[in-house]
Amino acid sequence: MTLCSPENVRFICNGLDHPESLCFAADGSLIAGSESGGIYRIEPEGGHVETVAETEGFILGVCADASGTVYACDAGRNEVLRIDVDGTVRSLASGSLDNPNDCAFDGEGNLFFTESGTYHPERHSGRLYVITPECEAICVHPGPFRFANGIFIDRRRSLLYMVESTAPSVLAFRIDGPRLTSSEPVHRFELEPGTVPDGVALDTDGNIYIAYYSPDQIGVIRTDGRFEVLFRDFLGEWMNRPTNIALRDNEIYFANLGGWHIGVVEHGLSPLPPFLPERGPRPA
Repeated sequence: MTLCSPENVRFICNGLDHPESLCFAADGSLIAGSESGGIYRIEPEGGHVETVAETEGFILGVCADASGTVYACDAGRNEVLRIDVDGTVRSLASGSLDNPNDCAFDGEGNLFFTESGTYHPERHSGRLYVITPECEAICVHPGPFRFANGIFIDRRRSLLYMVESTAPSVLAFRIDGPRLTSSEPVHRFELEPGTVPDGVALDTDGNIYIAYYSPDQIGVIRTDGRFEVLFRDFLGEWMNRPTNIALRDNEIYFANLGGWHIGVVEHGLSPLPPFLPERGPRPA
C-alpha cells in the first residue's frame, strides 16, 4: 500500500464542484460531472476545464460515444441524460427511477445503467437497467441490489461488473445484447466489511480496480482473487472520497466527491478501454 502524498498524487485540475463521475472521451479529453449538474470537459495534460452543459441536477456516472456525445446518470433529476456536443440536454429515461448512478455501453450501443435505490445497511432496492439504441428503457435485473453503483463492461468476455456499495461486493454478470444471460452472477467478489466501494474499471489482464468512497483508497482485485490496497489517504487531502475512476497506460485517474479536483496516480497497467459506440440512444 502506498500512502497518498504530493509526491505520488498529481492534480489534473482544481476548482470543480465535487465531481463524482469520470470517463475518457474519444478525443482523449476527460469528461466529469458536478453535484450541481455541470458537465465538464477537461484536457488531462494542460488541465484546461470547460463547462459544456448544465443539467441543474446532480451528476453521478458518465460515459461517451465515439462522436463526443455524453451520457449521464443524474440523481438530482432521477433521469438518464444525453448531452449533445452543442450542450443540448435531453432525457433518455425518467419516470419512476430511484437514484440512477453509473452507466456503460456494450459493443452494440446498449447503454446499461445502475439504479442505486436506498442507501441503507439493511434496506436495499437497487436495480439494473439498459437503454437500447432505439431508446427503450428496460429493467434487466430487478435486484434488489445493495446500492448498485459503478459498472464496467469487459468487451472481451461479455461480462458486466457492478459494485454493490453497502454489501460491499463486486458482481459480474454475463450479457448478451440488451439482457443478462442469467439473473445469477458468474462471479461474486466479497470486499472488506465496513468499506464503501464505488467506481470500477479493468485492465487488459483482467485485474479489477475499485475506488472507495470510504475509506479514501483505490484497490485492485487480482485475477487470482486476491485484494490489494494500492493507494490510501488517511487524511483525505489528496484522495478525498474517490468515486469513479478511468484508466490510461500506467495511470489511474480518479474523481473526488469530497473535494474539488481530479487526481491521477501512477501504477503499472494496460487499460481495458470502455466501449465507445458510433452512436448511442437518441430520444425521438
